[in-house]
Amino acid sequence: MSTIAPRLSKQKEKLLLELFQDNVEFCLLYKGSFHGFLVSELKSRCAKQGRTVIVGYLESGLIVGGYTSQGFISQSKAIKDEEAFIFTIDETKSSCFPVKKPENAVNFSTGFNFGGAFFFGNPKNFNMNYIDISSNENYESTVPGGQHSLQDVEVYRVQDVGDLLDSPWRDVSWTNKTRLFEKTGITLYKPCHARVLLVGPVGAGKSSFISSVNSVFCNKVFNLAMVGTGPGSFTKRLKSYNIRAERGDDGTALVFCDMMGLGETKSSGVKVKDIMSVVKGHVQDGYQFIPSQAIEPGATKYIQKPALEDKIHCVAFVLDACKLDSYHKHVEETFQELRSEISDVGVHQVALLTHIDEVCHAVGEDVKYVYRSRFIQQQIQKAAKLLGMSVSCIVPVKNYSSELELNDNTDELILSAVNLMLLYADAFLDEHDIE
Repeated sequence: MSTIAPRLSKQKEKLLLELFQDNVEFCLLYKGSFHGFLVSELKSRCAKQGRTVIVGYLESGLIVGGYTSQGFISQSKAIKDEEAFIFTIDETKSSCFPVKKPENAVNFSTGFNFGGAFFFGNPKNFNMNYIDISSNENYESTVPGGQHSLQDVEVYRVQDVGDLLDSPWRDVSWTNKTRLFEKTGITLYKPCHARVLLVGPVGAGKSSFISSVNSVFCNKVFNLAMVGTGPGSFTKRLKSYNIRAERGDDGTALVFCDMMGLGETKSSGVKVKDIMSVVKGHVQDGYQFIPSQAIEPGATKYIQKPALEDKIHCVAFVLDACKLDSYHKHVEETFQELRSEISDVGVHQVALLTHIDEVCHAVGEDVKYVYRSRFIQQQIQKAAKLLGMSVSCIVPVKNYSSELELNDNTDELILSAVNLMLLYADAFLDEHDIE
């Protein structure tokens, strides 16, 4: 990713920071002279970024801008924001003009419109290098009205300095040498096939993780496991995926098993009994799960006397970091039941925390910040409490979803997760004297 130099100088940044009561920092999201001045380009780069400030540079040297605590939301009607304000910055001072009518604070239909007082964007050609300034009852502004061309315009995400710790709470090496070492180690792991079952609620990212691991080893983004976006579980059958290191080779020893997701009620999603049948090796690949009816001995694709290679050697629970506080009570109870029953049969368990880039803006910018993120650390601890599992057995990951190219730091998190799974799968196999 190219490094974009902000136009906002350190001196002017300090003056802007004085307008905020809490301790914050700015992260550049959009720069008109770099990304282009089309409103559509700004929208694509600034949506869902949380607290946002826009900064415009007039030819006179005056800086004009606005802040919204609601973030960039693309909708036609005005957005209420009691914390919004507009501002100016000259050579020596910054001036803040708070919102007077919060219900008319901001509107993003055709640009960045702060209640008509500061309207960034030209409605005629949808370009952002333009501002219309006017006095009205929505803001306490004393800025003289007029229409001005902007030499440049920038949008910054406003984030708490406290979001990032001074030092990481878990040490990870982000070097290419480490990634190559981990990747080679997984490729050379050959005692037998290590079967890892992914278990989690619908939409947590089980299938996406399998595809992400495959992408790392294929050296390109490739969706091996089909992924759905609907409310129900897209995966209906038990499906095993061999992860291949290179095209046409025999594959690594790593096998991921994907299955129907957990439902929010007893009548939806896969049953605990079915999951345990898979763990014990009783279910053949391709079996289609029926939420209202668990598989029984004698059924089609039921293995009466499973061999070790039919069994699961490690279970990975998959949790969505966005939903940890909203999982239904039934889901929590199911996790606790599964943890107990899986432990009873001697299978080790780990957990993946997905969608980390959606709950922490700094991590969304670069996953390298994941172990400096205070919020991600808190989410890991919540996941540990929910599962009744040690924090050391839970790893954060970012799945490939919209990307077309691989990212080294994203790969590192994925490889770290796979290595943890193989560690516990190997422990299970050692206990069964497999060499």
